[in-house]
Amino acid sequence: MKYKADIIVTLKDGVRDPQGSAVETVLKRTGMEGAPKVSVGKYFSVAVTGEDEADAKSKLKAICQEVLSNPILEKYEIERLGVVDTR
Repeated sequence: MKYKADIIVTLKDGVRDPQGSAVETVLKRTGMEGAPKVSVGKYFSVAVTGEDEADAKSKLKAICQEVLSNPILEKYEIERLGVVDTR
């Protein structure tokens, strides 16, 4: 079966996020938000084949750890894992 998931990769807590800080500064200066908390990350949409959902999730975890993220600095979340309609 074919499974698709949305993957969000962000910096781990405590890792400096200069892009997030830049956005926070703009929000403060423009008065759009007085005390923003912004984290910048990456979004991926990935489709994999698997015998079942557990197999697909295992593949996605390996892809996240080995390709999409730097495990020293970043964390990832696998969201909206579901079957892709192949009809």
